Amino acid sequence: MSSIVVYSENDQEIYKVKKGVYQNDWDDSIKSYKFFENELCFHDSILLRGNKIIIPQQLCKSVLDAAYEGHPGIVAMKGRLRSKVWWPRIDKDVEQLVKASKVCTLVGLPNPTAPMKRRELPAAP
Repeated sequence: MSSIVVYSENDQEIYKVKKGVYQNDWDDSIKSYKFFENELCFHDSILLRGNKIIIPQQLCKSVLDAAYEGHPGIVAMKGRLRSKVWWPRIDKDVEQLVKASKVCTLVGLPNPTAPMKRRELPAAP
């Protein structure tokens, strides 16, 4: 949790959001946050969207890696993350990570269908 505070204080995107929330000065580079301005608030330098922590950009990769433990797949991983955290393009980041994984790609491949076999017709009922 302390690393989230440290990275949040040094994150330029979160700084711009703070300026937007408190001074109503929204920069064009943070348009994705403007849509949720009524849901945003700060608690000890940590940006929140409702009850979800907005992860600073430098920590997104480590949060994705932690949620990916056990190779849960796209749907389960999105569910894990959405319940606790948020950042712009979170869904896209999850999809890219899972699709790039060799393990998930192998597990997710459909089983090959068994070839159809001809059977002899019965001679009697």
